[in-house]
Amino acid sequence: MTVVLSIFIMLLILTVLVVVHEWGHYISARIFGVKINEFSIFMGPKIFSRVGKKTGTVFSIRCLPIGGFCALEGEEITEESDTAFCNKPWWQRTIILLSGVFMNIVLAIVVITIVFMIYGYDTRTVSYTNEFMPAEIMNLEAGDMITEFNDHGVLNSLDYNLVNYAVSTEDSTFTVKKVNGKKEYFELDKTINEDEKKMDIIVKNPKKNDAVIGKYSAKWDTDYLEINMTVEGESNSKYVFRKTLEGQYDGSLIKYDASGSTVLEERTYSEASSQAILASYSPYKVGFSFAHEEGNFFATVKNAFLYNISLVKSVFNSIKWLITGNLGMDAMSGPIGLTTVVDDVVTADASVGVRIISLMEMAALISANLAAFNVLPIPGLDGGKLIFIVIELIRRGKKIPPEKEAIVSVIFLALLILFSIFVAGNDIIRIFRS
Repeated sequence: MTVVLSIFIMLLILTVLVVVHEWGHYISARIFGVKINEFSIFMGPKIFSRVGKKTGTVFSIRCLPIGGFCALEGEEITEESDTAFCNKPWWQRTIILLSGVFMNIVLAIVVITIVFMIYGYDTRTVSYTNEFMPAEIMNLEAGDMITEFNDHGVLNSLDYNLVNYAVSTEDSTFTVKKVNGKKEYFELDKTINEDEKKMDIIVKNPKKNDAVIGKYSAKWDTDYLEINMTVEGESNSKYVFRKTLEGQYDGSLIKYDASGSTVLEERTYSEASSQAILASYSPYKVGFSFAHEEGNFFATVKNAFLYNISLVKSVFNSIKWLITGNLGMDAMSGPIGLTTVVDDVVTADASVGVRIISLMEMAALISANLAAFNVLPIPGLDGGKLIFIVIELIRRGKKIPPEKEAIVSVIFLALLILFSIFVAGNDIIRIFRS
């Protein structure tokens, strides 16, 4: 029964997002005097239609619960009418094409603002660091801000987490704005051997001829973790966390000065702390957390806006990482895969309010993704149609006939459908494997 509910919720979310997108085209087309032949919810044969008395627009509902469209006069064939899309100035056509994307972005910002007003938001400010992780060598402290990671600007924790997910095994670079306003730069040269469960990191300053700041090494398995950490010119530390033969857990630290001759600190960790550290350790973590805040209305809207910028960036970065091989096909998901995520939310052991908020966050994510995907320069999408306007401007106003543009769009739409089928198949295989 929950599967049926999850499918219904997923279709409802997609329907709302598509209707909002097409409504953006509708509104701007009306403003610029373009005739709308039909505004349809869903695809396929009509099951209901009504003609607007003032505009003559056919408002319809079709039988296949996927997508929808806003059919403009003169969009696919040449029309002589002044109300035809093809006869409007290039800047008006550009606004009409971008209006759907704009509406999806606005919707995402509104939804995320509501979520942030209820639960707050994560920032790019460091709130906590683990003393036995590389963050200690970097001397990260509460109040520092991660402003750049691996040449990607960081607006919030989402930016950092997405980049780290794609390149966690690779060398990393950080730009940190300290509490006092000073900028510091770090490069982490990593050597990770998953088979032997060993890792070595050299922390450098790329702005000072790669001067070594410190070294970090770790050996780990299920019941044992040993960390050796050196801060150049300051200290050498050794951490050991383990499960004893008696089935208990213990941990210890011994810290020497730079020469290794004087003990600076000795410490033991409780059984609970040692067990938690062993269970949560990952060689792909740097060892810090981002601050979670609750601001006033304006701060909330600002952070919701920044969050949606990060969502849109994530689409383009994901495409790049798919091409470069940083992400595999398992990272992609279509409506079927998203429905399984919805089902996880629906069946989660959480309050109704928490589950609704999770679905709202998911809707905002899909809305921002829909906006970003639609501006890609692929014929058949809004971005592809903008390419034809650019070509028109390059040709000094000589338009490509809508009929020819439509042929190219149909070809690419067919390719997109084939790609969607491939993604759907990948989702189904992943479901059966799980």
